[in-house]
Amino acid sequence: MNADESKMQLLTAKEVADILRVSPSTIYYAASRGDIPCIRPWRGKRKSFLRFRRADIEALIAHKPPTGSR
Repeated sequence: MNADESKMQLLTAKEVADILRVSPSTIYYAASRGDIPCIRPWRGKRKSFLRFRRADIEALIAHKPPTGSR
């Protein structure tokens, strides 16, 4: 897989949770609030149908403020 293909790769909530070291339910909650960009490749209301672009997750990580910066 080349660099362009990896940026377009779609991840599940579990895969994103593993990357961010949080629970999948935290990912679903953040997505429902609009804190994490997501797509629904299929119609339906099931949360498990959410997918996340790897590039969006990498951008989120790159722009995360330092801990304790409030």
